Amino acid sequence: MQKTHRAHQSFPVPRTGMTPHAIHIAVATLLAAPLAAIAQSTATSDHALSPAETVIVTGTRSIGTRMRESAAPVAVLSADALRETGASNLFDAMTALMPSYDSQSVSGDIGNMVRSVQLRGLGPNHVLVLVNGKRRHSTASIAADAGPNQYSSPADLDLIPVSAVDHIEVLQDGAAAQYGSDAIAGVINIILKSSPGTGDISLMAGRHGNSKVNPHHEHNGLTRDLLVDKGFGLGSNGFAHLSAQLRDHDFTNQTGADLVTSNGFGTPLVPRSPTSDPFPSKVSGDSKSRVGSAAVNAGLHLAAGTEAYGNATYAHRDAWSWQNWRTPKKAPTFYPNGFEPLETAKEDDYAATVGIKGTTGGGWHWDLSTTYGRDDIAIGVEHSVNRPLLRDTGNSPTSFYDGRYMFSQWTTNADAGKSFDIGWQAPLTLAFGLETRREAYSLGAGDAASRYDFGPDGFPGYALADAGRHTRRNVAGYIDVGVRPVPQWQISVAGREEHYSDFGNTFNAKLTSRYDFTPDVALRGTVSNGFRAPTLQEEFYSATNVGPTYADVVLPANSPSAAFAGAKPLAPEKSTNLSVGLVATVAPRLAVTVDLYRIDVRHRIIGSGTLSGAGADAAIVAHGSVLDPGITDATVSFLTNGVDTRTHGLDATADYPTDFGAYGKVKWTAGLNLNHNRVTGVGLPGGLNPAAISPVIDATPKSKLILGAKYYNGDWNVNVRVTRYGETQLTVADPDTDGAPFHTNRIRPTTIADLESGYDFSTRLSLTAGVKNLFNHFPEHAISQGYTHAYVLPSFSPFGINGAYYYVKLAYSL
Repeated sequence: MQKTHRAHQSFPVPRTGMTPHAIHIAVATLLAAPLAAIAQSTATSDHALSPAETVIVTGTRSIGTRMRESAAPVAVLSADALRETGASNLFDAMTALMPSYDSQSVSGDIGNMVRSVQLRGLGPNHVLVLVNGKRRHSTASIAADAGPNQYSSPADLDLIPVSAVDHIEVLQDGAAAQYGSDAIAGVINIILKSSPGTGDISLMAGRHGNSKVNPHHEHNGLTRDLLVDKGFGLGSNGFAHLSAQLRDHDFTNQTGADLVTSNGFGTPLVPRSPTSDPFPSKVSGDSKSRVGSAAVNAGLHLAAGTEAYGNATYAHRDAWSWQNWRTPKKAPTFYPNGFEPLETAKEDDYAATVGIKGTTGGGWHWDLSTTYGRDDIAIGVEHSVNRPLLRDTGNSPTSFYDGRYMFSQWTTNADAGKSFDIGWQAPLTLAFGLETRREAYSLGAGDAASRYDFGPDGFPGYALADAGRHTRRNVAGYIDVGVRPVPQWQISVAGREEHYSDFGNTFNAKLTSRYDFTPDVALRGTVSNGFRAPTLQEEFYSATNVGPTYADVVLPANSPSAAFAGAKPLAPEKSTNLSVGLVATVAPRLAVTVDLYRIDVRHRIIGSGTLSGAGADAAIVAHGSVLDPGITDATVSFLTNGVDTRTHGLDATADYPTDFGAYGKVKWTAGLNLNHNRVTGVGLPGGLNPAAISPVIDATPKSKLILGAKYYNGDWNVNVRVTRYGETQLTVADPDTDGAPFHTNRIRPTTIADLESGYDFSTRLSLTAGVKNLFNHFPEHAISQGYTHAYVLPSFSPFGINGAYYYVKLAYSL
């Protein structure tokens, strides 16, 4: 990387809000460490060090708005800042930089191979992802585990090459009226590189240290990552920027001793045998994945002030995730020492946007575009056996095709805007537009061997009763008006009407205002409402999740079979967002933001929790599911509009560049998020299952503080980041009963330190080495460890379960 890049880097800017007394305390705490160091420093005039000067396009329709002028809280994450986290994907990079952003690193089944993101403690489905301002399609899968990403199917950021990203703008505010009815928690807008000449190539390798709970150290998450990008001119009037990424990530293994009971649940634990390996399982840890992705971003200026533009991404992912270990008695002919099925996923994901925009002679800005995206995931299982097929025919495959998910989205937009001089201090800005969207979701059945009787161990094939294709259409129109009655006061009002073919009409509105009392102090606030229709995946997903002695049949909420268990058709979620914030420069170049927020979500969609009894048994029969006769615990679950929730919290940020002359420069950054979720209403007739609601209100940190210092002097640079995660917890069902008594696993507040140092050999070549989780912290052991007692570490840990990560990176500017 060139030195000139290092001198013009951007840094993250979080947000906040509280009572005046609480704001004073929070800001004082937030800035204590940086202010102690900068009190004796000299000033610098390098305004390029501050992201406050970045021109943003998210959260505003006004052209040329800088982040420091925004009436809504927007964070800007530069490509340099993302790279300096040592992460090989956008999930982990953004988690390291943004206090209000969380991403679960370990999950189960398909959720362990397709990750999700949370913003301000809400669900992954409450975050809208844009690429260059255009809606990104979601993943075809659905995470049907018990963690904080339960039943989510958001856009998969892992399939966008990191090398393609110029910067990311994160609007931390409800934006349904501006961008679409599902932008309840906020908007992530990924801006692709558009340089016609520059480029970089880098190679990174890293791995975790040895496990503290498993003596077999054959898997430590070895990661190799190759990034490349290069821009080219298209004649004298255009550009094309090409990017690619190849990443290989190995398993990690944090699985404890795998024990069984003498005759099912409820009896004392006994080891399998004195001579057997007590650690045969690898079920708890990262999945293995190989991802290849590519992107292109292009633009071409045409005649009469028009521009044609387009971008496209493609990614292929192969992933493998271990399932629970099976004892030798399950299939002694095939696996005399027992076996551990391996779930597999083969995924192809692609998206393309083409458009044309321009300005008329009358000053109207217009933009016509269309975007198509599709995600295909084929699911299978290896190292397994279909025991009924073996019993009935004398033979069975050991690898199975279990089915396929597909989701596609085609969105077309027409936008227009103009500024009008109405005699006030600033022109009135008017923007309006139309959007049409068609979505399709399908679930394909597995092959005959995977569907025979109760199917293979580990992951039975999707049955014919699960399979189906479903579509819907959406039409929306919006209008956005912004004015400045006086120079210090800006007001914008937005309204959006949407029609869903399956859920009817909704109208969302937003009022945003900001008042600058002085050039250094401003107050801002918003009020808005939102609406989120259930995704097609939420409406129609169905599966049978199994373990050695249990099975849970996930029923489509809208199906007749689910009605036997008490389910009702899903209804949309509705929300109300309130926020108020302070933007201040409390000293030269010391920028501070503090934003308070409250988000009410009504009819929130959650998992029902596992249900048993006569109704559950009738639902299993009606759905056509066939279960292993050895199953001692058969349950059903489904999605339901189960609760009303209230989320309130505070986002705060500060950044300060300092210049020590010959001793170098330091950029200090600080970010804080305080977040609290609670239930305000229960919509389940049978009451609230603690294990069903806990992922919604408990499983993200109640606080997250990030303090960073980037030092650079000549050819050297050092980046230090300290993150303190507040208490996190998750209530789960008892593994013996799959119900009461419920157990709560807690992770105490933990401070994680990251350290990175780099050296520039020339203006083109640099070498970097770093450690994430420098002091090798692990979360506490879980109280409830699953029916095999192999799940020692809680998968919902906000800082993962793999301890320290060591890496080295070589970069060259093209």
